[in-house]
Amino acid sequence: MKPFIRNTVFFIGWVLSPLTFWNDAFVNIPLSYLLASLLVKLINVNFLWLILASYWLTNVLGLYLMYALGKGIVKSKEGIIKELLSLVVTTAVYSLILVALTKLNILKPF
Repeated sequence: MKPFIRNTVFFIGWVLSPLTFWNDAFVNIPLSYLLASLLVKLINVNFLWLILASYWLTNVLGLYLMYALGKGIVKSKEGIIKELLSLVVTTAVYSLILVALTKLNILKPF
């Protein structure tokens, strides 16, 4: 893969991943809302489940893109368990916020 394309896809993965403090509020939640709003019109699934699935999908996709394209970047395994635990906790907290916002009818399909 050409370096420019590889770096661009890695950057997209980084933006989608939960490794940045701002990505959930400004990227993943809006993308999840948009995707869930579109899908709720196509398939008969609860909006809450769609937005949660979309949110987790964007995070997992970001991590996968970074892993697949950046295998050689990180050589050290130190602290990886702590970092993964932090990512899971952060994603779970944002998931609970999405549940609350949906239950309070603040987030609903457009």
